Parts: sequence; structure tokens; C-alpha cells
Amino acid sequence: MFSAEPPPYDRDQPHRTGPLLVNHDLHQLGLGDNWAVVGRQQGRDLWGTDVTPGHGWSRALYAPECAWPRGARLCVVVQWFPDAVLRRATQGVQGLWDSRLDAVADALRGRGYVVERAGRAAVPGHDAQADLLVYRMEEGHPPPVRAAGAWGAVPKPREYRYPEVPPVERLRYLVHTAELPHVRQVWVRDLPSCLWPPGAALCARVQWRPEPGGGTRAVRQGLRGITAFADSAGLQVQLAEREPPPTAEVRDLLLHGDGPVGT
Repeated sequence: MFSAEPPPYDRDQPHRTGPLLVNHDLHQLGLGDNWAVVGRQQGRDLWGTDVTPGHGWSRALYAPECAWPRGARLCVVVQWFPDAVLRRATQGVQGLWDSRLDAVADALRGRGYVVERAGRAAVPGHDAQADLLVYRMEEGHPPPVRAAGAWGAVPKPREYRYPEVPPVERLRYLVHTAELPHVRQVWVRDLPSCLWPPGAALCARVQWRPEPGGGTRAVRQGLRGITAFADSAGLQVQLAEREPPPTAEVRDLLLHGDGPVGT
């Protein structure tokens, strides 16, 4: 449950305090899942979602800092879900989704957020939800200017049939079989397309753990190896603007490219 006072945002703990703040605002705006007491049974409160029919509901999730727009101080992905009324609609469904997304975006802009309908447009009947990129900029930094069709290279949804391999699975295989000096462990994770850099046709989040006991040298050498792999595969590396603390056990970056991943 949320109080009337907004929770403080801690720039050093964005993974926790960012979604907490934005979810608070969604609740205050009547756009969140808005759990409320809907009745009593055997002396106990019954809880349910108090959502205006036809409006759907939204929630904020943390976005990894390596995927934030340059100059942002807070960033989340806001997922919007259609409710039962919208799921039953058979006509004008795309227009209904678009109007509700616009309403959520406008309401959050009124709270001082930058909101973008970034990434691939959601397809009713195929996607369970639609995503918005929601962030706040550092003082004095204007939000980025996006070209028309900035995310036009994001592939449309499709099924892959054997022996076809989805691009992110191909990339995962290449990373896991590459020689990466000073990298103890590495994970390749899919990423919502609203967090992809503009122009990318492929993007994944890579988390990696440097060799233990190697200190900053292991971090530098590990990153150098990953960058060399990216160059050989025709990919680019994107890091967070802020350096993680030296004590961070796991590092984060994006690998992205504008075409099929190479070898």
C-alpha cells in the first residue's frame, strides 16, 4: 500500500527507489493496480483491484542503468495491462490501446517525467502488455531528441522454427563460447525493446562477474575482452554513465547492433 507522501528517491539505489516512486505516482493518479478493500468475509477484509473498467492498469519496473537515456537520473519501464473489458473488445482494439497509453503518458508527464512510447509498438492479441519508457533528467540536461522512426529497426514479432534460432539466443551462444579473459561468469538476457538504443536491430543485457581477487585490473581486462568480442561480432557496447562502485560483484552493459550478429 502507498501513503499520501511520495517516497524519497535515492540516486544510489535506483533499482529499489525508482520503481517505488513511480508506482506511488501511478497509484495517486488512479493508474496503478490500486488494491483496495472490496468486502469482508468472516471478519476479514477482502482485497481486490479497484480499476476503472476499460482503463487497464500500470506498474513500474526497474530499468538497468546501462540502458538509461544519457543524462537521466531515474529510469523505469512502465508496463500497461489491458483489463477484462479491453481484453473482450473485438473492434477498434488498437485505438483503445493507443488512447489508454496516451492517457497514462500524459498523466506521468504531469508529474514531471519524460515519457516515450519507445521500442516496438505493442500488438493487441500478441502482446500481453504495452511498455513506456519513463525517466527524469539530471538538472540542466535536456531530454534526448529522437529522430522519426528511431526504433524502426526493432524486428516485428515472429515465430522461429527449427533450425532457426532467435537472434538473442544466437548472441547468447556466441558470448558463452567466446574467450573472455578475466571474466568468471557471464549472463545474456533479453531486454524490452523500449530500452534498446535507437537504430538497434538487436540488443541484449549482459551481466558479468570479474575474476575474484583481481580488483580493478580484472574489471578493465574483462571489459576489454567483452569489447573485443563485440567488435568481432559487429556489435557495440553501451555502459552506464556512472561507474559502479568498486565493490560491485556483477557488472552490467548492453550489446547492440544494427544487423544480424556475426561470429
